[in-house]
Amino acid sequence: MNTLNEINWFPGHMKKALDQIKERLKTCDGVIEIGDSRAPISSFPTYLDKLVADKAKFYIFSKADLADRNALEKHLDKYTALGINTLALNLTDRRAMQTLINRLSLVRTRQEERFLKLGFPAPSKRFLVLGIPNVGKSTLINSLAKKKKAAVENKPGKTRSESLIKVSDKVFIIDTPGILEPNYEDKNIVIKLAILGSIRNDILPLIPLTDYLLEYLLKHYPQRIYERYHVSLDGNCEEIYLRIAKERNFVSKNQSDSERARSTLLTEFRNGLLGGISLDE
Repeated sequence: MNTLNEINWFPGHMKKALDQIKERLKTCDGVIEIGDSRAPISSFPTYLDKLVADKAKFYIFSKADLADRNALEKHLDKYTALGINTLALNLTDRRAMQTLINRLSLVRTRQEERFLKLGFPAPSKRFLVLGIPNVGKSTLINSLAKKKKAAVENKPGKTRSESLIKVSDKVFIIDTPGILEPNYEDKNIVIKLAILGSIRNDILPLIPLTDYLLEYLLKHYPQRIYERYHVSLDGNCEEIYLRIAKERNFVSKNQSDSERARSTLLTEFRNGLLGGISLDE
């Protein structure tokens, strides 16, 4: 079984994409950085944020409808206090997208300030969209463009090219591939990203991944587990998964199939069927 230290979640195409992003940053006016509302710290592209320098920033946290709103608000307040434009959104909500377009139009870039100071009309603005895999970048771009521009698939690493997309007469966005950090010092972040689906399912073993998820939910959201699966929460993780398998009638070779129960819990968490949850305390 692979350990976290032996796993490579920064494949060659990410290195190439990172080099492309560095070049794109030279020609853009600002950046839209996306995190997942269910893990606003772990999923935030801190590694990419360090490359942005003094570009205008707009932070978006996707999948807000799947998050624990109380926990999310605490994290959003931190960025707002720093004077950074920040929104938590359901990226398929049309009204939310219009709010975002309006807010993007108001973001002042250095180039725009120079033009206005000279009395010239404000030029159009280009925003580079940055984030880790499967955080909602393609959904955001398609929603803003009101048509299918970026490939959307619930698998990390799907988008691997860049394109300039018109959002309004004054706002353009540039799509980029999702990129993970080459090395996460806190390995719990890697596990959280795998739970969210930002690291491929075949990278981390199912048992430790789903044990982590279940233990976290038992600590912070035990009632959600009981309400969803109607099983006793006593005992270790394997015993609880066996009860879920029995309750769902997951049987393999006349025995309860705990592996299927584990996959079910992971999938149902990702789909928001357990209610609003935050993986970052």
